Amino acid sequence: MWKKWMGKVLSAGLITTLLLGGQLPAQAKSKDIRVALFVDSGQGYRGVVPSITLTSEGGIDVILSSAEGKTELPEMNGEAARFRVDEFHLIVAETADWNQAQGIAQQLTQRKYEGTIQAVQKGSQMLYQVVSGSYSTYQAASKQAQTVAQATGQKPVVKGPFHLEAGRYRNLQEAMDWKRTFDTSGYPAYPVVIQDGKREEYALWVGDEVSGEALQALKRKVSSEIPGFSYTEAAASSYVILKQDVYGSARDTIWKYVFSPRAKLIAEPQRSRGTALIGVVERDQRTYRGKMELSSYNGYLTLVNELPLEEYLYGVVGSEMAPGWPLEALKTQAVLARTRAVGLGNKYGVANLSDTVYEQAYYGYAKESADIREAVDETKGEIITYRGKVVESLYYSNAGGMTADGSEVWGNPVPYLRPVDSDDYGPMVQANLWYQVSLADGRLGYVRSDLVKESGFTNAMGLRQAVVATDNTNLRSGPSTAFHRVLATLPYGASLTILSEEPEENAYSWTRGPYTAEELAGMINTSQDRNKAPRISGPIQSLRVTERGPSGRVLEMEANGQTVAVSSPDAHRSIFQQGGSSLRSTKFEVEEMGSITILAGNGKLRNYAAGGGQIQAVGANDYYSQAANGYNDQYLVYSGDGVWRTVSKTPLFLFRGTGFGHGLGVSQYGAKAMAESGYDYEEILQHYYQDVEIERSK
Repeated sequence: MWKKWMGKVLSAGLITTLLLGGQLPAQAKSKDIRVALFVDSGQGYRGVVPSITLTSEGGIDVILSSAEGKTELPEMNGEAARFRVDEFHLIVAETADWNQAQGIAQQLTQRKYEGTIQAVQKGSQMLYQVVSGSYSTYQAASKQAQTVAQATGQKPVVKGPFHLEAGRYRNLQEAMDWKRTFDTSGYPAYPVVIQDGKREEYALWVGDEVSGEALQALKRKVSSEIPGFSYTEAAASSYVILKQDVYGSARDTIWKYVFSPRAKLIAEPQRSRGTALIGVVERDQRTYRGKMELSSYNGYLTLVNELPLEEYLYGVVGSEMAPGWPLEALKTQAVLARTRAVGLGNKYGVANLSDTVYEQAYYGYAKESADIREAVDETKGEIITYRGKVVESLYYSNAGGMTADGSEVWGNPVPYLRPVDSDDYGPMVQANLWYQVSLADGRLGYVRSDLVKESGFTNAMGLRQAVVATDNTNLRSGPSTAFHRVLATLPYGASLTILSEEPEENAYSWTRGPYTAEELAGMINTSQDRNKAPRISGPIQSLRVTERGPSGRVLEMEANGQTVAVSSPDAHRSIFQQGGSSLRSTKFEVEEMGSITILAGNGKLRNYAAGGGQIQAVGANDYYSQAANGYNDQYLVYSGDGVWRTVSKTPLFLFRGTGFGHGLGVSQYGAKAMAESGYDYEEILQHYYQDVEIERSK
């Protein structure tokens, strides 16, 4: 299968299925941990790129490692270097015009293909080659060449890992000197460091051919035009080809290490003042402690950050919890993060875990702070165990007031995780305030409270009156800018009636929708197909929660009276999407906005479903009825207990929920609240985890 360049998440799941933990694996006994930044092992996080650019202010030391041993490569100077595996790739274009090369590279990047620029000398001319992709077979590269050609209008040429060796040399400088002979003759040559047992040798290689036949044709041409060299097919198993890429402007180049798929490279930052760091451009330019290992694993260029476990935790705790939170909350996070790292073993084959939320977020040195380092240091080595085994370390943002039972997430209980109260209300208390409002023409929506000014008057129903206090104020479908669409843009001075107050979407409380019946049918049937269950026929007329767990989370739902199929109870939240995001938790209610119950004149209750008949309204001074709220789809109903409810004439479904995350284990906001109330990290952990021990890892 050909490989796309960009890191792409191919599968999902934040919770592993290991319930009771396991014995400490051999990898966890080391003081170091291996974190995959780019990897595709066929499970968990799957993100790869064809080339990786490393940076370090003091320079980078590179070691070539293979079954034959380790060889320290000559120092090449510079604060950046690029790395890629020696395999098939595309030369999308070759030009002497830097601006043209840069434009083509940008065109590729905009289409989500790789586009780097390699500098080569041909005769007296410097040429720029736009390089794209990395493929294990000629067929895969050739297929992608056609796709790139259609997308860019260029004529990509496939290049490969067959090279012509033009002699061995005493040192790298001698190889570099002879390189000029080939360059000036129009045949770019590259110096190569070859690992031969415990010693290193130097060679010149010519060509990036796609087959042995193509290599023989090149040999005949080169030996005819540049005689006097011993030409053989390059056959080394452990090597690094040294090429140059443009990095920044046309005159700025960096070394590119093109290495054998049967070897690996270890890159370390050279010692400098302060903490030695190494940056990864393709990982959002983050910087990291420790060293980087580059290899070809499972057919992909793989990058692993190896560093001491405790230093790794500095970056994890700061990525998962905000600096400045109470120290005891940070300590809680430190123990959880250490437990998770230790309990995973060697998940990815070449690495214990990834840097993503598939295990736990790790965003490098920039996320460190003094209080976070203090929290990690003061809990050094501590992990959570249950009956002598490492627990499944689970945490999330907010429990919505009560944590989950295992049956509400995985479908089966976990002996050391039972529902407990959680003080998670802080985000709601601190959230900005929004108003649900009615416009003069009857339209309903939400505006931020700081963008309107109350007039001091009320209407006949006692509702406050206000006006828009800024230009171009957005009226939205719900109380947030992230998930609720703009219904209208209101001018300065527009009149409003305030119906209710709601906090802005936050980690505790949230809303999604309203969704139409057709939108819901599409989302639910996608889930039905995925779970090989019968589809729901027709638009959704009813959507109801039919069973809840001990904490109130959804266990089962029905749409039009038919069970909604899921792989696990927690998967209910992934069915319903808005803006590419799932529901924040399964602790939600579904409000069928199109259904109302009316007390009829005969004293009996009568239910109305959306579309089942038109609701008419009669005013106090009117002699005739008219459609509720005129031509607007939504209107207001005043309940017997004095609450205004928004009702729709067509089927609409609004989700109201609390909590953010699966709810199993430690609530981070709950831990924060407990720390602020004087609890220490052990008390916090033993509140959320029952019958466990906090002990030092062996």
